[in-house]
Amino acid sequence: METKAITRKSLFALALAGFMTFADSAIAWPKGSISSLPHSSTKRVAWTVDDGASAAALGRYVKMLEENPDVKITFFVLSGAPGWTKYATRLKALQDGGQIQLANHTQTHRSLTKLSDAQIKQELNRCEAFCLKKYGVSSKPYFRPPYGEIDGRVIKVAASIGFTKPMLWYGSFASGSGVSSSSVLKSATKWIANGRIVIDHANSNATPNVFPQILNVFKSRKLKLVTLHEAFETTPQ
Repeated sequence: METKAITRKSLFALALAGFMTFADSAIAWPKGSISSLPHSSTKRVAWTVDDGASAAALGRYVKMLEENPDVKITFFVLSGAPGWTKYATRLKALQDGGQIQLANHTQTHRSLTKLSDAQIKQELNRCEAFCLKKYGVSSKPYFRPPYGEIDGRVIKVAASIGFTKPMLWYGSFASGSGVSSSSVLKSATKWIANGRIVIDHANSNATPNVFPQILNVFKSRKLKLVTLHEAFETTPQ
C-alpha cells in the first residue's frame, strides 16, 4: 500500500500533536523502549526535537544552534515535512560538526501500531533513505514512534531492519501549536534533569521564543547537552 503524502491539514494536526504529548514521567513504555540515558558520572541530558512541521520554527532551531556551538540536539526527522529539505545544507553542517544527530521519526507520522509490518518498514525506510540522500548519514539505529505509540510488535519489526533503539522520553516541553511560550518554559523547567531524554517539537514558535531561558536552565543546572549517539556510545553509520 502506498504511504499517504503529508498535506497542510496533516501538518497542522502534527503541530497540535505536540500539545498532546505525554509529559508524565510515569508512562509505562513497553519492554525494550528507552526513555533515559545510561548512567554516567557526568551530569547530562538529551534534548530531542521531533517533527519539524513548521519550517519557520525549524529554521529558528538551526539559527540558535549556529549561534550556540555548545548546544547539542537530537532531531527526530519527519522526512515528509519540507523544512528538512529547506535547511538541509545548514543541518548537514551542524551534523558534520557533531552538534546535532538526525534520527528517524518516519515519513508521514502515522501511528505505527495501526500499520502492517510492511507499512512500518516502509515508513522507517523512507525516512532513512531521505536522511542518507540529504545528509549522507544513516538514521539507524534510533527511531521515535509518532505519538509515542509503540508496542512489542513495532519494536520487533523496527529491529528487523536495523532500528534497534526505540527512543521515547522522560519529560516533555509540551510544545505544540497553540501553547504559550510561558507554558513551554514551565514544562521545560520541570522536566530538565540529569540523565533524562526530554522531548520538544519544532512545530511552532512556542519553544524558540524562550530559547534564552531554556538554555539558562541547562546552564544553571550544570547539565551537559549530549546527542543520543554520544550518550549510548554508538558510532554513526
